[in-house]
Amino acid sequence: MAATLKKHGERGIALIVVLCMTSVMVGASVQMISQTRRETAETADLGDGLRALYLARSGIAFSQALLNAEDHDYDSLTSSWADAEAVSARFNELFAEGEVSIVIEDETGKIPLNALINPDGSVNKGLRDMLLRLLAQPEWNLKEEQREEIVSRLQAWMATAAPASQGSGSQEKTSATGRKGPFHFPDEILKTGALTRDLLYGKADQPGLCACITLYGKGKININTAPRTVLKALFPGISEAVADQMEQFRSSDNEKLSDPAWYREIIGTSGLNPPSDLISVKSDALRVSSTGRLQGCRRAVTGVLERDGKTEKFKLRFVGMD
Repeated sequence: MAATLKKHGERGIALIVVLCMTSVMVGASVQMISQTRRETAETADLGDGLRALYLARSGIAFSQALLNAEDHDYDSLTSSWADAEAVSARFNELFAEGEVSIVIEDETGKIPLNALINPDGSVNKGLRDMLLRLLAQPEWNLKEEQREEIVSRLQAWMATAAPASQGSGSQEKTSATGRKGPFHFPDEILKTGALTRDLLYGKADQPGLCACITLYGKGKININTAPRTVLKALFPGISEAVADQMEQFRSSDNEKLSDPAWYREIIGTSGLNPPSDLISVKSDALRVSSTGRLQGCRRAVTGVLERDGKTEKFKLRFVGMD
């Protein structure tokens, strides 16, 4: 009797052990299957993400080729590159999968901050005055002393040492050897202490100055593409009505836009004319924002294309992921 009970007890223990082992194996299998599925999905997402990134990078290269294939005397808001929808459609015709959105923005329409100091170390007075007029506009609500402090700090960052005067009649110039500039990235501007991050990049109730200043180009401003705030800084004293007329004029497909002095048809020769060495109708630097989308993955890339001084062809100056 005792032997029979012992035998039944051993069988019960064996059954419990088998059930426990089976439960452990089933749990491990379920976890392994779940992990495998997750890793497979992550691998697929990684692949799609890389392909979306390459699509976006291809959008930069496509824009460069498109711009270099064009041959025209001036750039304006009616130029083919300014039509984001048409440029994107032309690119997307080349690919069966995914899509890319391309937006090309003229950097030459902004105030060239790196031209604030001339190559010989002197201050570019015309550009300095224009920057002060930009900061005086109501969008940024800055007092006169604040505006002067901002421009002085930017100026001091790019030129910090002044050589001794060569005689009583010589002009004091800032030594080019003491320059900390030019700026290469927008965040470098923050190191000067001249601008806060909110003032540079903007916030909910205030635009950023980065939409009006640039670190690229050859020191001239394309009046055909300049934002309204830059136009008002370029032409001091113009009324809102005159600014409206200028915007309307340059928004039309008008051959007169090839002449840098087309603005005289609107404001005449009233003394508001900007220095001729500050204005242009040609774009020397363009910012390309390219966004690739594939299977729910989105990747955005920004590149700056700048004309080469010798060939006049656009070359990639900067590229970065957003």
